Amino acid sequence: MQTVLSTAALDGLMTQALIQFPAPVMITDDTGNILWVNQALCDMSGYAAAELLGRTPALLKSGSQDPAFYQQLWNTIRGGRVWRGEIVDRRKDGSQYIAEEVVAPLRDELGAVRHFVAVQHDITERESRRKREHYLAYHDILTSLPNRAMLQEIAQKAVSGAVRSEQLIAMMFLDLDGFKSINDTLGHYIGDQLLVAVAERMQSGVRQSDTIARIGGDEFAVLITALDSRATVAPLAQKLLDTLARPFSLRGHQFCIRASIGIAIFPSDAADVESLLRCSDRAMYQAKLLGGQRYRFFEPGTTQDRSDWPEADQGAQARVPPLPNLSP
Repeated sequence: MQTVLSTAALDGLMTQALIQFPAPVMITDDTGNILWVNQALCDMSGYAAAELLGRTPALLKSGSQDPAFYQQLWNTIRGGRVWRGEIVDRRKDGSQYIAEEVVAPLRDELGAVRHFVAVQHDITERESRRKREHYLAYHDILTSLPNRAMLQEIAQKAVSGAVRSEQLIAMMFLDLDGFKSINDTLGHYIGDQLLVAVAERMQSGVRQSDTIARIGGDEFAVLITALDSRATVAPLAQKLLDTLARPFSLRGHQFCIRASIGIAIFPSDAADVESLLRCSDRAMYQAKLLGGQRYRFFEPGTTQDRSDWPEADQGAQARVPPLPNLSP
């Protein structure tokens, strides 16, 4: 048999549903003054109900969203429409949380908007996880530098801008000469710490507008934009070599680092990002064949990849003084 609730019983049930509803709920009048909140909203915001009643939702503003955001929200609900979106609010203790929010207008029997009800769903952990996943997808975990994927995105935008502005772009491909011997001699932990120090040193050796990325292992790339001429690149490459040539002190040892740099220029050497990286890689290998601790510009006649030169690779390593140079 179907149970029919009286109006009073139904009203009481609806009240209990709102009070006990696990998601934060707020009811305001048509001017935004808070008339009622449930316990879930108090728990999430850190405010007691008495601290919220009579105030406006502006008490929870985090400052992360501009006035236009809130103006659009109010225009929507005052126009009698439901607003849905993500909002960043601030708890009583000053910490922020991100919520999916639905704000709906409540009309009286004549159809006029008299109240608003807002229901939130805390998505702070989900957004934090999403941002972390995005960060890991575009950054090198060890050095926190952009990785190859991020470099390609940045370089693609730079290429598009360079076409419009008719300026040049340079890609430097940098490899540490003989780095493998450090891992073999002192272990990967020391090698990793040295890579972190190299990354920090490189950041101090380039312009603020340049992008440094770790491509993998002991290989780095530097994207240089807004160049007026090819000649501008050489001093930048030499400065980077000089910066890295200063001894590194790590765990009681001094490391003397040598590097080889290859340089390719857009659009004269390559017409797209992948080709730019490939050409700079080839030029780097030419610098390594010449003994390292130098830079080389890409030469159009050089068409081989390093995988095509196994014997040359062994010879180049033999000509590079072994690392590390350690002093107690």
